[in-house]
Amino acid sequence: MNKTHQYRPVVYFALAFAITWINGFSLAVQSHLGGDKNIINLMLAYMGPLIAALIMMYVFADGTFRADFRRRICDLRLIDKNYLPFVLFFLPLAMVVSILISIAFGQPAEQLRVAEALNVFEGEAILSMIILVLVPVLEELGWRGYGVDSLASKFNLFSASIIFGILWAIWHLPVFFIKGSYQLSLWEQNPLFAINFFVGILPLAIIMNYLYYMNQRSITLLALFHVIVNFSSELFEADQISKCVLTLVLIVAAAAIVVRNRRFFFVDKMSLDITDSTR
Repeated sequence: MNKTHQYRPVVYFALAFAITWINGFSLAVQSHLGGDKNIINLMLAYMGPLIAALIMMYVFADGTFRADFRRRICDLRLIDKNYLPFVLFFLPLAMVVSILISIAFGQPAEQLRVAEALNVFEGEAILSMIILVLVPVLEELGWRGYGVDSLASKFNLFSASIIFGILWAIWHLPVFFIKGSYQLSLWEQNPLFAINFFVGILPLAIIMNYLYYMNQRSITLLALFHVIVNFSSELFEADQISKCVLTLVLIVAAAAIVVRNRRFFFVDKMSLDITDSTR
């Protein structure tokens, strides 16, 4: 039996932002006072989308919705194998292309070297690895578990993707105030690099939502893609000019996907039927 859940996007995103921002800005204060980052605040900050999704599932949804959530995590048959090469190789190749373009315009060729260290948090390799691997999974369990579908239940896919991209970008705001973070270093180098971080999230949201709905809303596939996105940005010694070029490459790719799938983005309603897997 299939049925449609009544999504509440305003409640969901308000909860996700509140959980993340309260803990994220607490971490910012701790970092500027010279103390160690509280691991509880850190995990709660990054788990905001997931915690909010679980609250929505257990307060406003029934067991069928929660069973469907588990199915979209565990059932690998949802994944269309034709999309796996794109998922695995698009971002690394896009990063290489961006570096080559920047080199052609005078940036150093050393950018093609494999990075010697992870730089998410300066001098904290283990924490950086956690953020690169674990955090994307936690995010996708929340964003795809509830958030994106809640927007797609109200808007066409293009509008839902743009709204989600803006919200997702703003959601990252607290980390720009945490001492030693990659995002704060962007602002300190040049505010334009920080702006590029926010702008680059918009085409990425379009690409990710396309993959999500073309693969029967598989959360696992999107978690894998998100991990690869994070690692691709840290894989090479790419400078911020190359990462600005990468944003342009992502915009071109997202535009091509939208143009080739205009009906999918602007006309078709996304199938959000909840399958009762217990029957």
